[in-house]
Amino acid sequence: MIRSGIWGVLLCILPLAAVAAPCRVADVVRVVGDVVVQRSDVVFRPFVGIKVCRGDRFVTGPASIAELRLRDGSQVIVGKNTDFVVREYRLYNDQPNVALFDLARGAFRSVTGAITSRPNRYEIRTPIATIGVRGTDFWGGFGVTADGLDVIMLSGKGVYVTNGKGSVELDKPGLGTTVLPGGSPAAAGPWADEKLGRAVATITP
Repeated sequence: MIRSGIWGVLLCILPLAAVAAPCRVADVVRVVGDVVVQRSDVVFRPFVGIKVCRGDRFVTGPASIAELRLRDGSQVIVGKNTDFVVREYRLYNDQPNVALFDLARGAFRSVTGAITSRPNRYEIRTPIATIGVRGTDFWGGFGVTADGLDVIMLSGKGVYVTNGKGSVELDKPGLGTTVLPGGSPAAAGPWADEKLGRAVATITP
């Protein structure tokens, strides 16, 4: 677990001033359970109100979540047993907005804000496929289907899931897809209540 080895030592000796960087990506608005953030070469436990920087890596334990509110009003819930990175986030007046994230394991939910009201690139990269967003409330993650990545659109304009094998568009609320390693995204289709419940459980403490 992330608390072992050198990371455990860093958590013990890290002064608060070392994490008080002048970052403007997001605010942490909720922390439940065992959550740590890696920022460059330091590791610390986040708290409500701390600012999020580009490059911050959130790692959660069992029954643990972190909720972020981005500058444009977007919300991201980092689910249980999750490794999630805020790779890039920039708001522009004269070019497309950018919000890029990495999901190595676990799950998340995102509700996009003003960032998708004008041209944008809002994407979550995973080891199996990339999730792109057109402005919506959606869930994505691992652990619901064995070895697979699942994505469902809950409301909004649409979500696309793509990799080197193909792509699929989720253009109606309730439609989801599954991507297995080495395969293309499955055709969009509705999820059973049981599957949706297991997805929701990943982001519910």
